[in-house]
Amino acid sequence: MDDFVRDKLNEWGLNELLKIFEDESINTESLYCLVDQDIDKLIPKIGPRARFKNRLKLLKSQHQDKEESHWTEAFPSTRDTEKRKLDLQGESSNSQPTEKRKRETASSELNILSDVKNIMKNVHTKLQNQENTRLNKFLKTKIRNLETEKRELVGVFGKTGAGKTSLINAVIEEKRLLPSGSVTACTSVMIKVEANRHNQKYEAEIEFITKEEWEDELGNRDQFLKNDADQENDDDGNDEYLDVAEKLSALYGEDWKHQSTDQLMDHKYFREIPEFLQSTRKTLTCEAAKELSTKIIKYTRNDIKQGGDEDVKRLFWPLVKCVTVRVPHNNFLQHVTLVDLPGNGDRNKSRDEMWKGIVGNCSTVWIVTEINRAASEKESWEILKSASSHLGNGGECRHIHFICTKSDVIEDLHD
Repeated sequence: MDDFVRDKLNEWGLNELLKIFEDESINTESLYCLVDQDIDKLIPKIGPRARFKNRLKLLKSQHQDKEESHWTEAFPSTRDTEKRKLDLQGESSNSQPTEKRKRETASSELNILSDVKNIMKNVHTKLQNQENTRLNKFLKTKIRNLETEKRELVGVFGKTGAGKTSLINAVIEEKRLLPSGSVTACTSVMIKVEANRHNQKYEAEIEFITKEEWEDELGNRDQFLKNDADQENDDDGNDEYLDVAEKLSALYGEDWKHQSTDQLMDHKYFREIPEFLQSTRKTLTCEAAKELSTKIIKYTRNDIKQGGDEDVKRLFWPLVKCVTVRVPHNNFLQHVTLVDLPGNGDRNKSRDEMWKGIVGNCSTVWIVTEINRAASEKESWEILKSASSHLGNGGECRHIHFICTKSDVIEDLHD
């Protein structure tokens, strides 16, 4: 089984058939040759078999259309030329792409990408059996570089509350995807937003910090508890104390003040996230953007009201390193990753400093600021100065955009 067949089964949500197809050595060529009799033997269950037949029929139809299109381009007729003009006129009169057209475009791009991968794989295999000439070395290097998918990394920076999350939701046309909107709202972890190329659902992959890092965090609280009175008279010390208290209260409530580190590492505090103790990533999958937004809020924000139920009141953002949100059917995100970062100028020093660690990796920087104070906010100019230092001199940054938000600040009377 080759990558094309594997990608198709994953794309169609039929990954339970991977083992069967691999055992039967079904590659791209034999996939197109499958007939009903073969499929009935391969897939005994009616449900998956019906879905597979339907998907394969559409795939064969697209493949046939592609072949006819190549033939038409080689030998265009007058009728075809007129038809193409009418098609173009129709497209221009309806410039806004429909959801169906978006899905067809995304599917077409996936097919092309799969075809290119197969071609490069075949070329690379043939090169292995040939003399190791200078040209062969050059081709092998180029093919190896192509295997590493390159995305434009767009960093969205700005002061806490500037509207970065709402801006991202607007740009990708997913109003309810990333949680936003509270007066005290604060994105507390790094969130990456990219296209979902594996299936047609909304996904969030949550990467946690290590257990050792969290144990160190718990160890730091002791000095603050001992010097509690001194913190109130020291602004810097008080800020640090508030940072630690905010993190520990999010996960433990008041327990952190009178329990030992060993007690606070007890499994009962991590029942919802066994992945943290196992040092693995947690994946959330949903059919709708709003549903995913509701699920990830406790992993990304610090402004949720905690309830009385033990499971509900726990917020896990202090344990999260990064959340990668994957969006289906989104052409803009096919080659772009947007990075939503905690705002600079935040009272919490760890959130305030987070943007500095990634700004040098971004090929494009968006500096987001409220329009009423765009020219005066020192935080925005601090980001601009840092991003500018990465322009040229071997840095990744090539574009800097200064975006003024909340230019239409009015009271929203509708949900």
